[in-house]
Amino acid sequence: MNALPLELTALAPLWFVVAGALTLLLLEVLFHEAGRRAAPLATLTFLLLALGSDFRLLSLQGMPGALFQGSVVIDLYSVTLQAICALSASLTVLFSSSYLKREKAVTGEYYALILLATAGMMVLVSAGEFLTLFVGLELMSIAGYILAGYFRNKERSAEAALKYFLTGVFSSAFLLYGIAVLYGVSGTTHFSELRLFIEKGLPALPGAASQMVFIYLGAALLVVGLGFKVALAPFHGWAPDVYDGAAAPVSGFLSTGVKAAAFGIFARLFAEVFSMPGPWVAALATLAVLTMTLGNLSALAQTNLKRMLAYSSVAHAGYVAVGLAAATGSPADVVERAVAFYLLAYTLMTAGVFGWIAWASGEGEKNSNFSDYQGLAYRHPGMGLALAVFLFSLAGMTPMAGFFGKYFLFKLAVDNGLVWLAVVAVLNSFVSAYYYLRAAMQLYVRTDKEAKAGLKPISWGLFTAFFICVLGSLIAGFLKFPF
Repeated sequence: MNALPLELTALAPLWFVVAGALTLLLLEVLFHEAGRRAAPLATLTFLLLALGSDFRLLSLQGMPGALFQGSVVIDLYSVTLQAICALSASLTVLFSSSYLKREKAVTGEYYALILLATAGMMVLVSAGEFLTLFVGLELMSIAGYILAGYFRNKERSAEAALKYFLTGVFSSAFLLYGIAVLYGVSGTTHFSELRLFIEKGLPALPGAASQMVFIYLGAALLVVGLGFKVALAPFHGWAPDVYDGAAAPVSGFLSTGVKAAAFGIFARLFAEVFSMPGPWVAALATLAVLTMTLGNLSALAQTNLKRMLAYSSVAHAGYVAVGLAAATGSPADVVERAVAFYLLAYTLMTAGVFGWIAWASGEGEKNSNFSDYQGLAYRHPGMGLALAVFLFSLAGMTPMAGFFGKYFLFKLAVDNGLVWLAVVAVLNSFVSAYYYLRAAMQLYVRTDKEAKAGLKPISWGLFTAFFICVLGSLIAGFLKFPF
C-alpha cells in the first residue's frame, strides 16, 4: 500500500514537467495572446518546482532506488542528472524569452516542447531497463527535432531539423537492433539482470558461436546508436549544421540538456552493465581520440562562433568518452560522479555561450562571425567579460569548472592504466585553447566599427541566466557534489 505514494513522490520532478507542458498548451488555447505572454514565467515556475523536488530527493538519507519493478531507478546519479537537465531547460527559457520577442516568434508550444524534451531526458536518465530508455530517448528526440526546425520558414532551420531527424532515425535503428540482440541472448531488458547474465560465465550456444559474441555485438550497436546522439566521431556529421541552423537558444539546449541526458545513460550502461573488460574499452578509447582530434582540428578552421562551438561540442564529447573508456576499472559511482560533474560544468559554460550569441548576433542571427564582435567589450564590458569566462572555462583553464571537469575524467584514465589516452586528451585541450582564446581576443580588438550597433539592453531574464552561468563556471569546482 505504501509503494504507490513512494513511487509518485520519487517521480515528482517528472510529474511537474509533464504537468507544465500540458498547462502551457492549454494557456495558449484558452487565453491566446495573454497565454503566450505568460508562457515563459509559467515554464520557469514548473521547472523550479521540478528542481526543488530534485533537491529534496538529494537531501534524503536514503534513495528510493529501483521502482516499477526495476524499470525506473531513482538514485543520486539519476536525480543529479535530472537536476542538470532541468537547469539546462531553465537557462534555455531565460535566454529564449527576449530572443523570441526580437524574432517575433513567441508561441506557447515552443515552451511546451522544451518541457516535453525535459520530461524525455528525465525518463532517459532514470531508466533501469531498455524499453524505458527507448521511450525517454524518443520523447526527448522528437521534441528536439521540432525545436531545431522551429523557424520553419527559414531554410537553415528547416535543413537543421531534417538533418537532425534523419540522423535520429538512424541512431534509433541501431539502438533498437542492439536492444533486440541483447534481449535475444539474455532474455531480459533490465540492466541489473543483464549484468548478472554476463557475469554467470556465459555458456556457449549450440555451435561455434559463444553468447559473448552477441553481447559484444549488442554493446557495439548501443555505442553506435548513442554515439549519434552525443555526436561522437564518426557519427558527428550532423552536429555543425544542426547547431548552426537552429535558433541559438535551441542550439544551446540541444548541446547541453540533450547531450547530458544521452551521456548520462551512456555512462550508466558502461559503468554498471558492461563494466567488465572487453573490446568496448578499446572501441571507446579509439572513439574518444578520433572525436577529440576531429572536433578540435575542425574548430580551428572556423570563423563563425556558432559553428566553432558546434565542433567544440564534438571535442567535448570526446573528453567524456575518455571517462567511459576507463569505466571498466573504476567503481561505478566514481565514473558516474566524474561524468555528472563534467556535464554540469559543460551545461553552465555552453548554455552561457549560446545565450550570449542569441543576445549579440542581432535579428536573424546575422552577426555571428568573430569579426562581428570586435571591440564589443569596450561598449559592453560586463558582457565581454562573461563571454571570456565561458570560453576560458571551455578551454579548461584553472580554476574554472571546465578545468575540474576535465581533471576528473582524465584522472580516471590515468588510474586505470590509460595514461596514453589522458596524454592525448591533454594535448587536445591545448589545441582547443587556441581557438577559444582567438574568439575571446576579438572582444578586445579596437576597430572603427567597435561592436555592432543595435544591441539591446540586458533584460532581467538574460541577466539572471548570465549570472547563473558565470557564477557556476567560476565556483562549481569548489562546491561539494551530491555524491
